[in-house]
Amino acid sequence: MISMIMVLNQKGEIMISRQYRDDVSRVAADSFRLQVIAAKEAGSQEPIRRIENCSFIYTRHLNMYFVALTKSNVNPALVFEYLFQKIRVLKAYLGEDFDENSMRNNMTLIYELMDETMDFGYPQNCAVD
Repeated sequence: MISMIMVLNQKGEIMISRQYRDDVSRVAADSFRLQVIAAKEAGSQEPIRRIENCSFIYTRHLNMYFVALTKSNVNPALVFEYLFQKIRVLKAYLGEDFDENSMRNNMTLIYELMDETMDFGYPQNCAVD
């Protein structure tokens, strides 16, 4: 299923990442940064990119990119729903307009939420209540 979840800032720096499977590396994350974010293609291109035999499924919230990496054939609707629900959960905990600073100030909470909502690459319950 999902091998890694990353949150990148608008410069392409990894703010948060959690690896659930060992089939992708951080080198793949660098290639996403170089080919999508640095090329300023994130707003004009499709939200699913295939780079170096990895699928990158991403969405944006303010100036941050929420990215899911996988090497397997996943249902993109499921991954997008997970990413959107993850943003919704973070809005409930950090405020409607959470930004990079609020993410950095609440790293422990965010990692706990990532562990609660994903189990070995399979999305779990993402309810706020």
